[in-house]
Amino acid sequence: MRQVEPQPDASDSLAGEASFIEIPCLICGGDQTDIIASRTDLEDQQRLLQAFHRRRRRTKVRAGLADRVEFTQDYSTRIVQCRSCGLVFRTPRPSVSAVTGAYIQDRYNDAHLQSEFLSQRTWARKKAAFLASCMRLPPRPVIVEVGSFVGGFLDAGRQRGWSMLGIDPGKEVTAFCHERGLPVYCGTLADAPIASASVDVVAIWNTFDQLPNPDTTLAAARRALRDEGRLIIRVPNGIMYRWGAERLEREGTGRQWITAALAWNNLLGFPYLHGYSIATLDQLLGRHGFRRLAFSRDTLMALSDPDTKAWAMVEEKVIKWWCRWAGAVESVWSKDSTRFTPWLDVYYGLGKTISRTPVSVARDYLSVAPAIPR
Repeated sequence: MRQVEPQPDASDSLAGEASFIEIPCLICGGDQTDIIASRTDLEDQQRLLQAFHRRRRRTKVRAGLADRVEFTQDYSTRIVQCRSCGLVFRTPRPSVSAVTGAYIQDRYNDAHLQSEFLSQRTWARKKAAFLASCMRLPPRPVIVEVGSFVGGFLDAGRQRGWSMLGIDPGKEVTAFCHERGLPVYCGTLADAPIASASVDVVAIWNTFDQLPNPDTTLAAARRALRDEGRLIIRVPNGIMYRWGAERLEREGTGRQWITAALAWNNLLGFPYLHGYSIATLDQLLGRHGFRRLAFSRDTLMALSDPDTKAWAMVEEKVIKWWCRWAGAVESVWSKDSTRFTPWLDVYYGLGKTISRTPVSVARDYLSVAPAIPR
């Protein structure tokens, strides 16, 4: 569940203009796009985001704002939408190696990692409860999480007796998980020593939008999953970002409401490579043999912490309640419309009923992974 914010050395490596490349749409290959936000627009949104969170903090210490205003993909560029298929994406962008390298070298302090772990575990327990009740899992399912970050979902699954394995390129967060007895492979899903057709669920929470080449990950997920397996993808909603970005150009009280809705859901400034929709995800995953089973509307996990002003805590709850309410109302007149939904959880399958027989997630994993404290 990766929502990352690099230290200056990582962001500097991404900000080198010489390494930036123009890219076509990864869904259809088209190069005809409409600009949603220009470089100047994104710079304005970034300043607006900083002012928004600074006003809501009890202290003005910069470190306290880092996880709200500094992200790997927050450099000046354009956010565009493909005219052919509707994918929202960032271009130009750094090379694949530069993007991957930034995540490998992410650095955090211990207090931040522990805070993230506790926050994400609370959120992950709700997701795990949903999976247990709605996804017809076997008694001891084998679950792989891509982008496991500090291991909140791994811990939530372990508490339910599930066989869990995390995948993350970050060296520091991998070590953090190992110290807590959580098995994480430091690398990518394509490189992980996972036996073919041995996994019940591959979950990619808050990470899929950051993959510069998602086809590689999807092919690896298809190979690892049983025929009855499930793939879960959680992404920021490109459709809501476009709707909000267009309205930020307008004056009036409504602009403040839109700013709050985008900021509390980490959409302001759009610090992602891709903004998928249900339709574009279906196209991308369809070419790997996946079909959509369902999707759910969601908001970002809570950002408020002890340093958040009391009125701002209330504001966040109200804003996210409004997003959920507006999304529910919208679904009445259009089942697949998601204009007011900040985040999407989308569930895919390969067409068969889930098996009830537990298996080992990676028969070779323990022979190659670092020693895990018991």
